[in-house]
Amino acid sequence: MSLKTILHTTDRYAKLLAENGICTLKDFFNNFPRTYEDRSQIKPLDQLVFDEKGKTATKGLITEKKYVPRGKGFYNISFIDERHNKGQITIFWSWYLASKLSVNNRYIIVGKPTMKMGKIIFTHPDVAPATATDPTEGNEGNQRPLASRIVPIYSELQGIKPGRFAQKIRENLNKVEEHFHEYLPTAFREKFKLIDVITTIKNLHYPENFQLLEQARFRLFFDRLLRIQLYSLKNRLEYQGTLETPALSETPHRNVIKPLLDQLSFSLTVAQKKVIVQILEDFYRNKPMLRLLQGDVGSGKTIVATVAMRYISQVRKAQSVLLAPLEVLAVQHYKTLAKYLLPLGIRIELLTWSLSQQKKKEIKDWLKSGKIDIVVGTHALLQEDVDFRDLKFVCIDEQHKFGVQQRAKFKRFNSPHILQMTATPIPRSMALAFFGEFDVSVIDELPAGRQPIETKVINEKEYVSLKARLLQKISQGQKVFVVTPLISESESDSMIDVKSAITEHAEISAFLSDIWPERIGLLHGKMRPSEKEQIMNEFKSGKISVLVSTTVIEVGVDIPEATVMIIKNAERFGLSQLHQLRGRIGRSNLKSYCFLETAKKSWDTYDRLKIMETTTDGFKLAELDMKNRGSGEILGTMQSGQSDIPLEILSNLKFLEQVQEGALRLLKRYPNLEELPELKNFMEEKIGDVLA
Repeated sequence: MSLKTILHTTDRYAKLLAENGICTLKDFFNNFPRTYEDRSQIKPLDQLVFDEKGKTATKGLITEKKYVPRGKGFYNISFIDERHNKGQITIFWSWYLASKLSVNNRYIIVGKPTMKMGKIIFTHPDVAPATATDPTEGNEGNQRPLASRIVPIYSELQGIKPGRFAQKIRENLNKVEEHFHEYLPTAFREKFKLIDVITTIKNLHYPENFQLLEQARFRLFFDRLLRIQLYSLKNRLEYQGTLETPALSETPHRNVIKPLLDQLSFSLTVAQKKVIVQILEDFYRNKPMLRLLQGDVGSGKTIVATVAMRYISQVRKAQSVLLAPLEVLAVQHYKTLAKYLLPLGIRIELLTWSLSQQKKKEIKDWLKSGKIDIVVGTHALLQEDVDFRDLKFVCIDEQHKFGVQQRAKFKRFNSPHILQMTATPIPRSMALAFFGEFDVSVIDELPAGRQPIETKVINEKEYVSLKARLLQKISQGQKVFVVTPLISESESDSMIDVKSAITEHAEISAFLSDIWPERIGLLHGKMRPSEKEQIMNEFKSGKISVLVSTTVIEVGVDIPEATVMIIKNAERFGLSQLHQLRGRIGRSNLKSYCFLETAKKSWDTYDRLKIMETTTDGFKLAELDMKNRGSGEILGTMQSGQSDIPLEILSNLKFLEQVQEGALRLLKRYPNLEELPELKNFMEEKIGDVLA
């Protein structure tokens, strides 16, 4: 049966619903209210509060209705409440609304009251007869007045008014049972104190009371996060074959990594050593490792991965992969690994798209025959014709640039150990919510000898005054990043971002006219890999002193001589991304400076950006981003469609641990969910369907 027939509506309204992605009754009921108004408490006029954010309700008897022909004409309608307090309803240019009100009848009046010249006035309020009841509430004797309850407020859909949508929801609420079914076992719901699906949906739309509304919201967010956890744990189960953590089969041979550590010019931090121990122990648990390594920019994640690859090569006599999202970053990793591992006799190669066909074929042949111990590369490593003799370890850098399907491609090589690294600090609660299949490690300290980066928020006038300082730094052989603003959000630079970068490049060239224009470079995501590599090589060598770039430099680029960064229109970035960008400088013992340029230091913008001046703690900044801009700001492309889960839920560690416990219980008892067909259907429905 079509949605038009079910809702008893017109072709035009059904078409408008479809244009908003609402094609079935499930779609219809899964469009939940954005907020609610409490109209359940009817107050006399002398108890009204005039600065309330929401609307308030009163009840009155109409005593007079007068039309005032002034201007386009309006109605003044007088009423008295049950305490004989006097009030007024003003209606402009709406004969229809005024015609619904009759003298000597009582009405419930809902709106925002104002006090003018000693009169309490409601302008264009919602009005309903005091005797009108809600037809969705069952027996007539138990029905409440329609206007005197908790009322849902829906977001405006394209071409559909929220009030009309609310009315259609109310008229069809009795159809929920026909189209929704409970998918969680009764014992499970009792364990976690969850109300049933039918009660949940009805009370999310038209709550009977605030207690049931709270229980419905609890069930809604429990189910959304449960679904994420089930997906994560099913991925883990499919990859590892178990949800248990087995004991170590033997003790790791830590002396194997000593030759590598001895040639380092620095000492590992306590945090790095702790993570290395966790990884080596994972190698001996008789199941493939799935570990997420979080480490602030410059915290030394790459050397941790290098140690792990050395261990696999020496102890397991097996191969490793280091996968990077950009060729520039892959080349950088290749050079780092080669510096430390080639002297130890470990064979390393680089596989990227820009290599010749002959060279790519040669490397693929060597990988298959086992002549290569470690291969570093980009998405080129994910091609079907790439094979290995014995792949045991995969390290994925900047893991949010790779999806689950891309990661799963390595499963065909007997499920090698996987270490996913990210420089995006993720609060513990969010890591638990969205990365349930991974064990999480954190490097929360920077190597010794790094000077703190001095950060300052500046306006356009202050930016102009930087010229002398920039020229001085350049004359000393130091380098400068200028980051152009993010205009549109995508995984690669859009053309509008590229045009912005080109414009900024021209302006910087004019601004720093004292140096040769050839020493000011431009980098953006639409350039060919060979062009990017050339620009980065020229920047590293000193041929280029100033690099104007889009956010492509956010990921992994390491230029020790870069000591100054100017981020244009910094207010367009989240704190976490500003922190990521800032991490491209301060990677040596030289003093570094980051300037956050914003056209106007408005209070909101200034206060938010000012935080960057006072802390370099990425996790603190990530939590502030989650509070101010939602989880999507931190997760980016790691997860999508979940940023509407409120902060109080995402930061409630106890609640999230409860959800994870629930997911583990379900999968341990029903590994394939076959015994729970409704839950299996729930898992297989597209994002946006039943409570998801």
